[in-house]
Amino acid sequence: MNRVPNRVDYYLKDKCLLSANVKHWEQYVAALRASNTVTIYKKEYVVDKINMVHDPATVVLKINIEPLKIYE
Repeated sequence: MNRVPNRVDYYLKDKCLLSANVKHWEQYVAALRASNTVTIYKKEYVVDKINMVHDPATVVLKINIEPLKIYE
């Protein structure tokens, strides 16, 4: 049986910055919740909200991110 990998989509406002397939789903979600930040194309973002969407063929995590504000 060919199983479609789960997908993760990162959105900044309404723009999808990155879409990736994930094989080790449980570890990925645990790491994401533990760190609460992601780096995409050499820029850091804070995870704002995580939504799980059930597509007919797979499960998609829709992750809303915000730019990381560094206070000096």
